[in-house]
Amino acid sequence: MIYEEVFREFQEKGVRYLVVGGMAVNLYGYIRLTMDLDIMVDLSDKNLSIIVDFMEKFGYTPRVPVKPHDILSKDKRDEWIKEKGAIVFTFIDLKNPYKHIDIFLDNPIDFEGAYSRKKMITVGGIRIPIASIDDLIKMKQTAGRPRDLEDIKHLEKIEKLL
Repeated sequence: MIYEEVFREFQEKGVRYLVVGGMAVNLYGYIRLTMDLDIMVDLSDKNLSIIVDFMEKFGYTPRVPVKPHDILSKDKRDEWIKEKGAIVFTFIDLKNPYKHIDIFLDNPIDFEGAYSRKKMITVGGIRIPIASIDDLIKMKQTAGRPRDLEDIKHLEKIEKLL
């Protein structure tokens, strides 16, 4: 599994996060090509510190020229959103540039509510929290890109089978 070290370390450190985006769609059973890992996280300083420490330990670096710990500052996150039109903060793996992790700067839906509705799956002994199908559909409707609309069709089919 491409992001095994991320999921394992996040589980061990108690990181509060949800897999969203294409990887979540894949984990629900509709396989489509996606290389990035989109996550929605608890934006508390404690949680973000654990995430940033992991990124540094495993060789991930911000895609843009900023310090990794800048993501802890709500003022910085708000500035990036307002002035740069940023939606996510991307960490890239210097050893494998196809691997990157996108963290929402401002969660598109309420994190606590979404976290309470999460689905837990186990892959290779690692428990991975995924946003619920309903929450994924809401997020994808908001994004509205063609691939998101296609994902919605497949998520709705999967939901009927569950």
